[in-house]
Amino acid sequence: MQTINLKSTTLSDFYKQIESSFKNAKLEKREKKKLKWGTSISEIDIFLKKKLKKYDENITFEKLVKYNYDEIKGLVEFMDKNPSRVKLTKNQKDYFLTLYSRLDKPWFINELDIKVCPYCNRNYIFNFLKSNKKNATAQLDHFFDKGTYLYLAVSMYNLVPSCSTCNQRKSTKKVDIFYPYLESFNESVKFQYDGIKSLKYFTNQKLDFFEDERVMFHLKPIKNINKVKKHIEVFNLENLYAEHKDIVSELLQKRVIYSDSYIDELFDQYEGTLFKNREDLLRLITCGYISDEEIGKRPLSKLIKDISIELGLV
Repeated sequence: MQTINLKSTTLSDFYKQIESSFKNAKLEKREKKKLKWGTSISEIDIFLKKKLKKYDENITFEKLVKYNYDEIKGLVEFMDKNPSRVKLTKNQKDYFLTLYSRLDKPWFINELDIKVCPYCNRNYIFNFLKSNKKNATAQLDHFFDKGTYLYLAVSMYNLVPSCSTCNQRKSTKKVDIFYPYLESFNESVKFQYDGIKSLKYFTNQKLDFFEDERVMFHLKPIKNINKVKKHIEVFNLENLYAEHKDIVSELLQKRVIYSDSYIDELFDQYEGTLFKNREDLLRLITCGYISDEEIGKRPLSKLIKDISIELGLV
């Protein structure tokens, strides 16, 4: 749901990693220790120029890897219109698939500093060590699927780290959803609480905090309405978030416990010791990050932030 922010060196470092797959300037594939094929970047440049010259007369493999979104989208449109021109041989297809398979995915995820799926904000995506080797919990979604657009298999801006649920839901769908490198779903939608808001009714009514009447909420588009609706549909967000009603129930309970005066009292007492600032205290209370810049640090922070605002908790 948040926008992916890149370091100034990420793109060049990504290409260096791709280059490192060419040992002694050669990319090779072996089966049963026998060389199946070998190629070089210059040889890839040659066939790219033949096939894609009509789209980009200055095309090179490096340029393809570094294409920005507009260039990628333009190439997709060109490929859709010229399927016979861009058709790859079996070996050429294997070049891109092999390069993708050899990507250091944990490095890429770490480099982008992404901890939560940018499509749904529900699942952690991070690296872990197994047998002294880094592994990734995330999958790399090809925003334009590699089955159809194999040329873009290792184009950095076509790779979106995501949870397996979102990657499988999106699959090969060609739909107008939010592109995390440029767009923030978070800014175009909010979780709206539809239950009882009055603190008086929280305590006076004999309703359980976990009953549906108290925990009703929905995703409300703020702008880009059609794109928001399509994003929600593709990733099944309404149904998936309906399974997190317990989070809303707990926020209701916390709103009763933590009155405005009690929050002020805690902050005055522990500022500079337990809490650096008020956001630290509110994160402790809500168990989620409450600033737009930080909702990508912990799953469900978007839900927690929006409902907390609705309840006047933050």
